[in-house]
Amino acid sequence: MSRRPNILFVMTDQHRGDTIGADPECPTDDDGYSLVHTPNIDQLVGEGVLFSRAYSPAPSSIPARRCLWTGQTPATNGCTNWTTADWDFEYTLPGALRDVGYQTRLTGKTHSLPPRNHFGFEQMKLHAGLSGNDDDYSEWLERRSGGEYDEISHGTGRNSWDPRPSHLDEHEHPTNWTTNRALEFFEKRDPTRPFFHYVSYVRPHQPFDPPQAYWDMYIDRDLPEPYMGEWSEELYREHAPDYPETDAWCADLSPTTIHRARAGYYGSVTHIDHQLKRLLTKLRQMGELKDTIVVFTSDHGEMLGDHLLWRKTYAYEGSARIPLVVRFPDGWSADRGRIVDAPVGLEDLMPTFLDMVDIDSFDTVEGHSLTPLFNGDAADWRDYYHGEHGPIYHEENATQYLVGDQYKYIWNPVTGDELLFDLRADPGEETDLTDDPDHVNVCDRLRQRLVDRLATHPRDYSDGTELQPVGTD
Repeated sequence: MSRRPNILFVMTDQHRGDTIGADPECPTDDDGYSLVHTPNIDQLVGEGVLFSRAYSPAPSSIPARRCLWTGQTPATNGCTNWTTADWDFEYTLPGALRDVGYQTRLTGKTHSLPPRNHFGFEQMKLHAGLSGNDDDYSEWLERRSGGEYDEISHGTGRNSWDPRPSHLDEHEHPTNWTTNRALEFFEKRDPTRPFFHYVSYVRPHQPFDPPQAYWDMYIDRDLPEPYMGEWSEELYREHAPDYPETDAWCADLSPTTIHRARAGYYGSVTHIDHQLKRLLTKLRQMGELKDTIVVFTSDHGEMLGDHLLWRKTYAYEGSARIPLVVRFPDGWSADRGRIVDAPVGLEDLMPTFLDMVDIDSFDTVEGHSLTPLFNGDAADWRDYYHGEHGPIYHEENATQYLVGDQYKYIWNPVTGDELLFDLRADPGEETDLTDDPDHVNVCDRLRQRLVDRLATHPRDYSDGTELQPVGTD
């Protein structure tokens, strides 16, 4: 290549790591084939690498995306929870790429504050997916409908577990709109510069409302039931009301409702996968795909009823683990089709992108380039990844976690509760091993690792000797 490669960076919102077909934990049908249909994402894996232990540093949109764009941990960039702070950073990934000549474009969701803060992007076409927030998609749909309907006039909410097919024509759906605006950029961009195009879909985030054709793909199929650990009864049963609100974070719903929610969620994933095909086809037709890095990931997952929980912010696999696929340009020296189980996170993407296009990183960046892992060199890689989230939904709902290629240790910094899971034997996290005699040493070792990790945390979670719950003061 005579110039730096293009970058197509596709991100979904609230996308579980186990809901792409190529993922080792993807649910299967009766014949052993992946239940969730994502042939185009799977093809990227065949042309690149899948990270099967990719995690969100803070499993909700704003803190996770701040980590993504700065390469920093949540504590360092001042956001371990939902925040209203502006995005005022010294260095960002799009800013760094813009400064060396990339044409930087954002299509879809930002969740930056204020909403039209460009933080290094030269151009934006926004679909915020936020109630009461005007954006380019909402304005487009209002003009198209003459003000008669909007994205959620079907009556389900932005955070609702109550699903249904979309009331919109498929070509009016925000997933299609986002793709169409991305295609327009490819057609009208500056051809003399490489591009960094961030295409950010709001779905499969609620509402679980795919077009009818994608709803029909799953609604009559046998879908997996939620994972349910005995420990969840003790931790969450009291928070599950008899008549939950449709945006409840904890709810014991009927099997029929859960089935419908999962059908809507999986349908939204496949809808995005088919729209990804349109992006890749356009680049191939333009002769650009061979010179383009493609990365697919999400900001966090969705619990989908696992352990009585919905939405995100938790350390559990449904919420914290995300898909991450890197597809290499033609001629790139790498072992394609590899599945890497080393623990990685979103703050690793900024140094990875910079490394892949030969740009020096910054002293402010705490993440690590994934490029050594592309060919299996994990000799100096971290053995455990750290994530966290502050109290949200309920004053005791906070988490700190460490996860490796086998074990996950979770500590609640408000209550002091601990959980330990063997993810190889128990990917659904149904068996807590903290009191298991055979895992005492593992639990003690990971607890001490977290003690050391949190010794310099802005909150006094550790005195360097032991973990210190802060209570609900």
